[in-house]
Amino acid sequence: MKCLGIDIGGTFTDLILVDSEKGLATLHKVSSTPNNQSIGTQQGLELFKEKSIKLSNLDVVVHGTTVATNAILEQKGVKTALVATEGFTDVIEIGRQNRSNLYSFYPKRVDPLIPRELRFGISERLDSEGNIVVPLDTDGINEIIEKIQKLGVQSLAISLLFSFFNPTHEIMIGQKIKEVLPNLHISRSSWVLPVFREFDRTSVTVLDAYIAPIMKNYFDSFLEVIQKQDITNPPLILLSSGGVTQIKNAAEKSVETVLSGLAGGVLGGYYSSQLLQLKDVITLDIGGTSTDVASIVNGKIEITSENTISDHPIPLPTIAVQTIGAGGGSIARQKHGILNVGPESAGADPGPACYEKGGNNPTVTDANLIRRLLNPNFFCSGTIKISSEKAEEVMIKLSENLYLKSLEEAAEGVIEVFENNIALALRKVSTEKGLDSRNFALCCFGGGGPLHACSLADRLSISKVIVPPYPGVWSAFGLLTADIKHNFIKSIIKPLNQLVLPLLDSSFEELVHDGIKLCIEDGFSQNEILIDKSVDIRLVGQSYEITVPFSESVKEISESFDKAHEQAYGYSTPEAPHEIINIRVSAFVQLPKFSLAKLPHGEEEPSPESFVEVRRVFLHGKWEEVNVYRKLHLCSGNKIIGPSIIEQADSTILVDSGWMMEVLEDGHIIMKRIQEDKTEYET
Repeated sequence: MKCLGIDIGGTFTDLILVDSEKGLATLHKVSSTPNNQSIGTQQGLELFKEKSIKLSNLDVVVHGTTVATNAILEQKGVKTALVATEGFTDVIEIGRQNRSNLYSFYPKRVDPLIPRELRFGISERLDSEGNIVVPLDTDGINEIIEKIQKLGVQSLAISLLFSFFNPTHEIMIGQKIKEVLPNLHISRSSWVLPVFREFDRTSVTVLDAYIAPIMKNYFDSFLEVIQKQDITNPPLILLSSGGVTQIKNAAEKSVETVLSGLAGGVLGGYYSSQLLQLKDVITLDIGGTSTDVASIVNGKIEITSENTISDHPIPLPTIAVQTIGAGGGSIARQKHGILNVGPESAGADPGPACYEKGGNNPTVTDANLIRRLLNPNFFCSGTIKISSEKAEEVMIKLSENLYLKSLEEAAEGVIEVFENNIALALRKVSTEKGLDSRNFALCCFGGGGPLHACSLADRLSISKVIVPPYPGVWSAFGLLTADIKHNFIKSIIKPLNQLVLPLLDSSFEELVHDGIKLCIEDGFSQNEILIDKSVDIRLVGQSYEITVPFSESVKEISESFDKAHEQAYGYSTPEAPHEIINIRVSAFVQLPKFSLAKLPHGEEEPSPESFVEVRRVFLHGKWEEVNVYRKLHLCSGNKIIGPSIIEQADSTILVDSGWMMEVLEDGHIIMKRIQEDKTEYET
């Protein structure tokens, strides 16, 4: 089985081709091309051809993309209009009552993606059961058509009151506008998210409309690149929920790809945790532009419907991942006498100063190069040349601005601020959720993850660090572990009792049919499709729900909710009336899995072939001599005491002082803090 994963980040495009029959993995890192991400993909695919690797016989191609993410973060979506029930056009501006900073005297609100002049109300009304109270004003549709033509609108969001119960009016508006403007993209809330809560439903529909034309253009460009390489199997796209689907399905609901680029790393971390039989793991993905962190608790990836992007809610099932602007390209600046690192990044173009592509600001990569933790002759296996002289030039300026004694002190200061920012993000997915970080292992990857892992583990009192076999492209590898998956949701809002069961059965049947249909369109037969049903339950009067597995027994559903409520909030009230709010269906197909090639077994002492040099590096405020090894020549069972450096094609691993590492049979590296009593190191 031959599988190709393609993960596009802000700085690098990572590709990994796994041939499970031969036990081989071939990987490439190329600079990303922000103006057209598919160009970077094409450049990476050409490198496989140069190695005489045929791509025409690939079994699976999976892609994770940040196109939608960047369009929203940078507010570079298309010109979008909104049609809402008359009197409710400002719902996306009013938002919720909650505030991110409760005690701020000057709270800032996120600006809506659609300005007021592009929000149009139309006369119509449904009641809370979906019955038509005020008929749709068809003449009003014609007026809206004239306005959006005049204003040059490229995409349209339609979100009407209670359309999740009855989509008739939304469908009528969409059809009539399409007759006149066939090229206009239209997103209907009754399709994107057919649930109650007007702000959430309208907001996510607006997001879908805002990015859909951009995603369509990107998907077309990506498909063209794939087809030029004679790849015959349709490529799959990773969704924010951690499942994959064909491009044509992803294009139907583009908002489901908003966190596509972030989810792959969590899947890679989950693969490592399962392989090593670790139930509690924090994933750390340090890339060139950002750092993504997530927690795996009791062997499960956390899925949430309360994620946000740029303060816009995403009430769809997504992997609960936190991202911050901290990466190898994060720019260091002196501001009011204080050192700041990030969130602004040098990105792929021009990149850090040491890339010598026009960057004139010091970055984290420059700082690590000055500390001599990076090898300028073996960066990305030597395919990217970096200049120590250029890094020193920009770091000297920073040290002078901060009145520091040396550029080494400035470089270590940059790393200190950088790691502190990441430690705060790690605490958000651990201690701030009531989890004891001391009970977790830290799975680190991305180009920078293994370099900073020991220091970050020390900050959170974590004593075990996992480094995957190919850390620099582990997010791309994670794509290959995903399954086909489609999620559906529908609001019910009924008391939880025996009388509601027939309604649930008929509603579930409808969603199951839709799920099976999409899985079949992905190329699978009905007997391969698995169905998972769940329900959102709350106590009558509550403003929040808890998702629990569906059962034909009302008693079992209630007991599951009470138990989950007790775990989450410390109490339960079984005697209080329960209410069902939403039903959920996941239709999925488990794709074939593969294992990595096993390493040859060696002694505890690494072979002379793996030893590169003794290098003076700047660690903990002083210059130290450390041994440098090549991962390529390490064997299973090799152990190395820190401080030491392990170089490989896609990343650099720092075994810090007080730590010891061991290479496992599957290529993973386990690092553990050495106990004070110097007891024998245990794997």
